[in-house]
Amino acid sequence: MSVKYFRSLLYKSSQIQNEIEKEQKRRIPDWMRLLKLKKIRLSIKNKLVKIARDQSRVTLQPIAIKSHDHNKHWSHLH
Repeated sequence: MSVKYFRSLLYKSSQIQNEIEKEQKRRIPDWMRLLKLKKIRLSIKNKLVKIARDQSRVTLQPIAIKSHDHNKHWSHLH
């Protein structure tokens, strides 16, 4: 998954949360609309969790690094 997709889901989740809060502040909240919004938010949250889980399973591969004589470069600190 791309970072762009993950960010778009975060943005959508934030927008849905704002709509939920706005609806809850109404004098007479529409409970059906709230239910739908909360289901959408939960669906987005589940996608975000799945992406985060998948990314945490990715193993990092070691890379070769040229070694230098550290004593030569840092001898002035001793």
